Amino acid sequence: MWYPGLGMMSIPLLVLVVACGSTQVTEPIITVVAPVTTAVPVTTGASTTVMPATTAVPTATTSAAPTATTAVPATTASPVTTAVPATVSTTTTTVPATTAILYDNGPYLAAIDDYMDNNSSWDAAPGIGACMSRSTEQLSTSAKDLIVRYGLMGALQQMNTLGADSLVFGNTWQACIGEGEQAVAGSNSKPVPVLGTCEGSMTTLPVDRSKVMGVVPLGHLAPPSHTQSTDHIYFLLSGHEVQQVPSVDVIAPTSGSIVKLANFTSDTTGSMFTDWQIELSTCTNGSIRFGHVSTISPELLALTTGPPSSCNTYGYAGYMHTECNWMGQSVDLAVFEGDVLGTAAGLGTPNTQLDFWAYDWGGELASAIDLSAQPEGILRATCPLDWFSDELRTDLYGMRMENNGILADEDTGCGKVFQDVPGAAKGFWYATVPVDGKWLDHLALVDTNTRSDHQAISVADLVADPGYWIFQEKDSGTHNLDFALVSAGSGVHCYDTFSADSNGPDGDPDHFLIEVVDDETLRIEHKSGNCGTEEAFTSPHTYSRYQM
Repeated sequence: MWYPGLGMMSIPLLVLVVACGSTQVTEPIITVVAPVTTAVPVTTGASTTVMPATTAVPTATTSAAPTATTAVPATTASPVTTAVPATVSTTTTTVPATTAILYDNGPYLAAIDDYMDNNSSWDAAPGIGACMSRSTEQLSTSAKDLIVRYGLMGALQQMNTLGADSLVFGNTWQACIGEGEQAVAGSNSKPVPVLGTCEGSMTTLPVDRSKVMGVVPLGHLAPPSHTQSTDHIYFLLSGHEVQQVPSVDVIAPTSGSIVKLANFTSDTTGSMFTDWQIELSTCTNGSIRFGHVSTISPELLALTTGPPSSCNTYGYAGYMHTECNWMGQSVDLAVFEGDVLGTAAGLGTPNTQLDFWAYDWGGELASAIDLSAQPEGILRATCPLDWFSDELRTDLYGMRMENNGILADEDTGCGKVFQDVPGAAKGFWYATVPVDGKWLDHLALVDTNTRSDHQAISVADLVADPGYWIFQEKDSGTHNLDFALVSAGSGVHCYDTFSADSNGPDGDPDHFLIEVVDDETLRIEHKSGNCGTEEAFTSPHTYSRYQM
């Protein structure tokens, strides 16, 4: 079981993105240095085995051992008539080959002991600590140094500073949490939810079926906070189309354990409101999360009486959020299918839908060109609909639509988040100049989540005011060409004739020019009028595949 909010914090696990809705490490890198034979004159190189990773492992360098010959002083002749020849002895000095410096795990193990001492009231802590102690060779030295400096729980809050190393840290913590809780489950008689496979594990809807008017697939766009395709779905509630939704109960769709509670205080153009996120571990290597929960049950609220594990403020001018998280032993509470977790919507709130995530912590990371730009949770996101029982899944797939009423076609499936195509325009891009405000450096050239033959230019800032422009893609030419076919060196492409459900156009004709300069660089410009026969840039903006 995993505590996503602790990482990248993604954690990786996640910076949580709040708008919406609101949301927004590679395989473990293990370097094994083989013992080095230092016999002279043979030079032995250190052997480095690199596990699959996105980051190359530095190769240890071994210097050849020099051979030194030291002459022994000559033996002084005895008082005889013939001098005794000097005896010369050759001494070979063996210089040790360069070897990796052994890491002292003592401070790390002491920090794990401190964690167990400080969390002795949490039944799972001893098992978690024992697992972390056995995992010293799996963790990078930077991860262990972080734990020594901040303590285990504090290091989880700082995980985003580890870059690629955060993946192995997060996976190790997740595995140890599961081991610790399994030990607790086997040692007491308290009812403990049994975790099974994720697919088909949810047999109850999280809200009453009569209140669900539609399901928005993955990949919803709402710039600037959701300029990139969203990693969660939405249950549209009765009254959402007029922004008046009565309160509805949020129900646990399966049994599990609370792993995180998050409270959000949002200030949107002077309007203040507060809501919650609830995350549960519900299946093997899987968790689900609800967002824009208006109130939480008294049992859950009681778990937040202590100080939060962390608080973070983010956003941009006129759209700021403060997020406070409670996780770990303070929220370790079993819940069972059908339990009321809280309420969604309500006439006194701006919430008209229930956000719903599913995370597969044991599967493959999503395919993104810049993994470091994304919290780990987004890279682990999967389709929540596929975790429902067959009957419910079929019903929910039949309700897929956008919040503007456009129904999803069969080929869009549950939608998709990451769509990067190396060497082409399709996918996520980032501004190459500093932008003041979270998300405002984003640009997305992606498929829509309801019509498989439509794509969108989704802009956060710089190029145009926040918005998305939707068009029907073509498979040839330079006009409205499928982004996946716009490759480096293919010249300038023009996009116009946007659909009525686009929210970017201001009513007058407009168009975009797009050129992929190379695998990592794109130019884009927004202009008035429709595409002409000969188009050229006058003041383009440059974007990169990699976030600054």
